[in-house]
Amino acid sequence: MYNSNLHNNKTDLSIVIVNYNLSEEIGNCLQSIAKIIDSPRVINYEIIIIDNNSPDKKILELEKRNKNKNIQFYYLDKNVGFGKGCNYGFSKAKGRYICFLNPDTLINENIFIPIIDLFESDKSIGIIGPKQQVRSPYFDFSAGFYPNIIFELFNLIGLGVFAEGFIVSLITKLKKNKRLKVDWILGAAIFIRAEIFEMINGFDKDYFMFFEEVDLCKRVSGKGYKIIYSPDLRIHHIGSVSGKKDYRLYTIRTYSSKYIYILKHYKSFSKLLMSFLLFTQLFSQIIIWNILFPVNKQKSKQKLGGFIYLLKHKMRYEHRY
Repeated sequence: MYNSNLHNNKTDLSIVIVNYNLSEEIGNCLQSIAKIIDSPRVINYEIIIIDNNSPDKKILELEKRNKNKNIQFYYLDKNVGFGKGCNYGFSKAKGRYICFLNPDTLINENIFIPIIDLFESDKSIGIIGPKQQVRSPYFDFSAGFYPNIIFELFNLIGLGVFAEGFIVSLITKLKKNKRLKVDWILGAAIFIRAEIFEMINGFDKDYFMFFEEVDLCKRVSGKGYKIIYSPDLRIHHIGSVSGKKDYRLYTIRTYSSKYIYILKHYKSFSKLLMSFLLFTQLFSQIIIWNILFPVNKQKSKQKLGGFIYLLKHKMRYEHRY
């Protein structure tokens, strides 16, 4: 994944945003960045927006209204997914540091300078992430742990992600919001050294959406670099905007991507056990969403359709563009 732009450049930061039908959210995101990125210290930056062949084409109107010379727009002729879209954006980037940012985020404080300074002060850090998605005072989904048997057992009743979020929230409170070494950073706002991203060939192309950031952090950590969560720095991440439009597809992509991760990073008995627990979750979730059907019929129907698809296709999903 050679990027000739990385050599002999003076750009500090490249912000890469991959869009799919979220042009309104991107417009709000860009406005929030513009208000704070040059204060209190000016940095050399660029914003690269990659459109994944959005059907609504509203992103074209956003580009026409754009007056910022630091913002570049690129258009793909098919939806290649999040990871490949980010990889394409990286191929156009000139920054020493890369920020992969979701469209549905708002930057209300200058997180960029502190993160660049942290990279500069500690060369052993490979990836940094701010606090980005919190539900109530008790659950923090901004960072987490690699999939393991304990969380997968909790996931049999749909509580694994909440158990993980509760533990992350508890640790940050006990550490008084000090920086933590974690296993992974949520991909809605993930900062990485450009040379490391290039060295590991970027996001794994086998993931269409979800778990690509966990895989990325796993490979960066495998090279000896630290993954740092900085809860004292915050962004606002709405979360699951695309997923809420189609819960069936959201469910299929989440579980199929997790299955890919398990096949790639676990061996022998651990792989067998983790795969068994993941498949077992499909049956338990079918029971749970049948119970919830009277409460939310539309969402339940879509979720059930996703679980049945995964069972029929043995957790594999063929991405159709």
